[in-house]
Amino acid sequence: MNRDEYSEQIAQMSKSMFRYCLSRTNSYHDAEDLAQEILLISCKGENSFPNEKAFYAFVWRTAENILRGWYRDKNRHDISELDETLSDGSWESLEEQAAENEQLRLLTRELSHLNSNYRHVMVAHYVDGLSVKDISERFLLSQSMVKYLLFQSRKRIREGVNMERNYGKLSYQPINLNLFFWGGKNNYYDKFDSRLAQNIMMACYYDRQNEEQISLQLGVPTAYLEDDIRKLVKYELLTEKNGFYQTNVPIITKETLDEITRANKQAVGEITKYLSGVIDKMLIDVKELGFYGSDMSNNSLKWMLLSLILRLAYVDMAQSDHEPDYPTDIFGEKCFRLFVENDPGESSSGFLTGISASYCKNGLIAFCDVAINGAMRHPKVTAARGDMLCRLMNEQPQTDNEKLVCSELIELGLAVKTEDGIRPNFPCLTKEQGDVLNNAIRGIGREICQDALSRLDMIKEILTDHAPAHLVDYVGKLPVLLIFNETEQIMRELCESGWLIPMKSGMSGTTVMYMYE
Repeated sequence: MNRDEYSEQIAQMSKSMFRYCLSRTNSYHDAEDLAQEILLISCKGENSFPNEKAFYAFVWRTAENILRGWYRDKNRHDISELDETLSDGSWESLEEQAAENEQLRLLTRELSHLNSNYRHVMVAHYVDGLSVKDISERFLLSQSMVKYLLFQSRKRIREGVNMERNYGKLSYQPINLNLFFWGGKNNYYDKFDSRLAQNIMMACYYDRQNEEQISLQLGVPTAYLEDDIRKLVKYELLTEKNGFYQTNVPIITKETLDEITRANKQAVGEITKYLSGVIDKMLIDVKELGFYGSDMSNNSLKWMLLSLILRLAYVDMAQSDHEPDYPTDIFGEKCFRLFVENDPGESSSGFLTGISASYCKNGLIAFCDVAINGAMRHPKVTAARGDMLCRLMNEQPQTDNEKLVCSELIELGLAVKTEDGIRPNFPCLTKEQGDVLNNAIRGIGREICQDALSRLDMIKEILTDHAPAHLVDYVGKLPVLLIFNETEQIMRELCESGWLIPMKSGMSGTTVMYMYE
């Protein structure tokens, strides 16, 4: 990283590091001191990190070591029996006192890790001052159950305050996941972008965990986990049995992806070289088709041909020859759902690809969304917008509503104002032009598809080696989907070689509309 990038990373890290230290110490003063110490050590390594991944790894290792030292040095063994006179009727007051009192700090720490049932009863009794009978009526529990919960809570707190909490790795090195969906209607889009929800999934992946165990794995109080856990269970991404949770869909870790990438490296390199050669030879003939957009730059035409060939080979042909065995989700949709890990510090891979299609009245809009070229475009194309994009090839908006839709399309970059009026901002082919182009790339796609399918057994073996026992059958169905990950590797290599350049402006080559009439 250069100096500016390094300074920006330190600035972004400062607030999150303070919050991280505060969550571990429950002391504002100690959190400030620890965060400053961690960042000071990080600042000394300005010229030591080749990229963000190395920087983040160093910072979190530093944080882990410094906090471990703090726990060792801190005297946390002077806790007596639970004082039932702590409460003045205010939970906020208890938190304020905890910032100044070590005994209370440990008490609130242990309360925060209790299961919600235990925590609610404890707070009601010791903070709100309710009797066992009152608590029984408030929570619709028997009085014997209330007494049991209070007894168990006191026991757990006494044990907890006299031990050093060893938080799990996910507390200082959280994982970063993307939800990958393949199938019919996507009922999950944008719903599980929360880093907390993702790390709950990871905590429960290999072993069943209850709320308290998840809390310790993540270093997050149970109160902050409950909403995400309920949502994950509702969508059947987590299953629950007797208070224990387990992840219900595969998580493809960076380690697994890297192993697949290494195994496929030679084959992907040969495909990449083959594609650049055949596309270069096709450019003149493709331009001569004369479709709308055929006069765009060679770079945009390369993106167009590459995306169409990869879509044909890795999706249309591969899944026709080797039809996926789709599970059914809670909404009755035939689909695959899985999480894929990203590099630390990145919201997604720069070359992450997403394939989709939007049908309109007179055509089909085919998307190959590539993160390096900007935001994902396909979720923005509603039925009304898709129909309007088709109509813009032959007519201009007439009504106020049509003009409003067109203004939205322009703002989204899906349409553009030209001398001839408003037009789609991507290539559009008539049925005849589309047939000629598809016939030209069909043989290329078939060759790549056959090569890719020959590696499915190898991918399955890697996936099952890394999967928990309860998901082995599920991951065994994924190779025909994960082979699609090669499209990202191909695009990356072509960009790194300079043959391709990210599209920052102008007409999009990775969105193509085929007109039926």
